Amino acid sequence: MRALYASARRCRVLDASARRCRVLDASARRCRVLDASARRCRAMLFALCLAVPALAACGGGAGEIRTTRRELPPANPLAVRKFVEGSRDLARGGRANEERALRLFDEALRIDANLWEAHYNLGVIYRRRNQLVKAIEHFEAARTIQPGAREPLLALAEAQRARGHSDDASTILRAAVEQRPNDVDVRVALATLLREAEEYDDALDQAREALVRDPANVRALTEVGRIYRAKGQHDVAELVFRKALALAPQSAEIHNDLGLLALARGDTQAAFIEFAAAIQVDAAFAPAHMNQASVLLHAGDYPAARAEYDAALRSDAENVDARIGLAISMRGQGQPQDAKRELERVLDASPEHPAALFNLAILRAEFLEQRPQSRELFQRFLDTGAATDAQREVAERYLREIPAEAAPARRPGRQGGRS
Repeated sequence: MRALYASARRCRVLDASARRCRVLDASARRCRVLDASARRCRAMLFALCLAVPALAACGGGAGEIRTTRRELPPANPLAVRKFVEGSRDLARGGRANEERALRLFDEALRIDANLWEAHYNLGVIYRRRNQLVKAIEHFEAARTIQPGAREPLLALAEAQRARGHSDDASTILRAAVEQRPNDVDVRVALATLLREAEEYDDALDQAREALVRDPANVRALTEVGRIYRAKGQHDVAELVFRKALALAPQSAEIHNDLGLLALARGDTQAAFIEFAAAIQVDAAFAPAHMNQASVLLHAGDYPAARAEYDAALRSDAENVDARIGLAISMRGQGQPQDAKRELERVLDASPEHPAALFNLAILRAEFLEQRPQSRELFQRFLDTGAATDAQREVAERYLREIPAEAAPARRPGRQGGRS
């Protein structure tokens, strides 16, 4: 099962395609939202981002590096006001506030097309909803307007990675490192991407270069630990994680990483101790709840797993991964209709969410005796292009087994939906 989480950034979810756990980490962090606090002035508008290299728009790929911030005209005061209102709505959380923020950011851009911060926040919202194409469009627009901002650059690389375009993400980050070799954040982001691609030596080079420039950088140290963990050098990984923890003793994320390390060693008890320590440091730290839940789910303890997913949702009601995990635990408890409602809730917000499509298709085919309706869901899942090899094999098998003529005709809106 895809199950384990190492940061509060956006993470992958559990599915029914495999029976082993996969460690997920900080490579898919959620983008932070730009707001109206502690920002750098552009007339009446302030930007949270620091000046770093970004890329010129180039159809979603890596364009020519620009290393300086662009001087923009003063921001329109009405656009600024709408931007600030939208940022406040995002900070309040909840779907209704998020929808209002979307509208306000769009209105701000209609008033002032140079308001790159609004493009960036729109990208963040669409990234949260897993609408990657829209997210990338807005991140690209933000970096085109303001090539010197760090946040759109990092967010664009992460969204490209999530879309499966790791080469584009790598090109973006490598070009940025070449232009600004002392930018530690960009080097750590590149190290994470290289680790995910199992290019461990190159990943270590980037993380070590970051530490040369900032020896006490906790993110860089943590990334080194993750690389050694991925390489199976668990003792070295623990030494690095402990060093990072000494620098940041109240880091829930590092305790979570130590828990993942314990799982890699096969020590479930030690893992639970570390996950509990992470939760003690920060009760709202969803990744630790998610990891506890994934281990419990793997062990078949569906009620306990459900309690952990509920805890994750209490800290973040918009946590799609937790909601999908909750649906899987409900399915395991013999509550397929409840599971179906949770998955449909995800698809109402993100109609092409791959994990929700896949799990709803499995649910219909195997637990609700609705195999004809599942066929279209499997096809839509494959159309997302996000399937692993194992998932693709499962989906294609169902498509072969379920006659096309047995499937209901496609219709506008949510397809393969409620019944």
